Amino acid sequence: MAETDATILIPDISGFTEFMTSTELGHSSRAINKLIDAILKAVGDEYEVSEIEGDAVLLIKKGLPPSKKEIHNICIKIFNAFHYERVWLQQYTLCPCKACQAIKNLTLKFVVHHGRLAEITMGRFVKQSGPEMIVAHRLLKNSIENNEYLLMTEKLFQADDSESNEIEWTNAWEEYASIGKVDYRFTLLNEARKNVPAPPQQQIYHTDDTPYLEIPIDVNFHEVYVTIMNIPDRAQWMPGLQKVEQEINDVFVGSTHHLTFSDYTATISPLVMISEKDKIIYAESCEITEPDSSIVNEYIFKSTGKNSCALQVRFMNASSNPMPEKIKLALTERMQLMLQGLKLYLEKNTF
Repeated sequence: MAETDATILIPDISGFTEFMTSTELGHSSRAINKLIDAILKAVGDEYEVSEIEGDAVLLIKKGLPPSKKEIHNICIKIFNAFHYERVWLQQYTLCPCKACQAIKNLTLKFVVHHGRLAEITMGRFVKQSGPEMIVAHRLLKNSIENNEYLLMTEKLFQADDSESNEIEWTNAWEEYASIGKVDYRFTLLNEARKNVPAPPQQQIYHTDDTPYLEIPIDVNFHEVYVTIMNIPDRAQWMPGLQKVEQEINDVFVGSTHHLTFSDYTATISPLVMISEKDKIIYAESCEITEPDSSIVNEYIFKSTGKNSCALQVRFMNASSNPMPEKIKLALTERMQLMLQGLKLYLEKNTF
């Protein structure tokens, strides 16, 4: 059994348990995977990834402990990457489910420690263990009344005698069974949260007084919305649509989808989704080859009962040039056929 001195760094996602147990498992797992991936990309080669523990990443850096400034810098780098991805997911998602809407509640904290670790090799896996690893994990449960902070054990803090006046540290300690008293210092990340780079803003579309087409559908409004939002599967119900092609399978604000119909092609890109208690508003840009048109399709899904809704749809001219009346009539006819196909498909296949 090999032994080595190493720095233990654990970024831990707060709110993970509630998020995973009270939301849709598939979507919550996907969101957590993307956030963990953002953490790993931010770490790069600075630390070894020892283990991914669901809501936390166990990172190891062998050798002498880094300086307080180096530790703070890597934690802020990870913190920024995590929150950038979290905001991006929240801002660009088109899914109204509880998981996708609850991403905003996730936060990140850090525990950092240094000590002697034992390396146990099991097949192709190497696992670090020992009392110092236990100390680091126990410190994830502490009495700090905040969900975002950098906690550094006093032992590690004192290993670097350089000044850190630019960071406000608070002394604290915890008492753990079989371990005893553990002294540490922590700094809150509230101000750092304000400085996280923001993703690009969503594209704004302009509305006008174009009237809506409306149709009642005997299906829950969420089901109707998800069917519309699932652009890759529109060929199942949209009249004349032969195939949908895209570089990325995901559908999100800004994703691009090429639709081939029997007599024309169109490129669709989602613009926005606004979810309310009994209503969802969704809009997408649409570039059509024949007739040559640049439009915005806007959908409003309103609940009228547990298993019924009213769907309002309209297209608006997105070109700087006026739309000829002939093209308006052709697009209106296509939209009416689309609504009829959607209603028939949903009421036949939804139970």
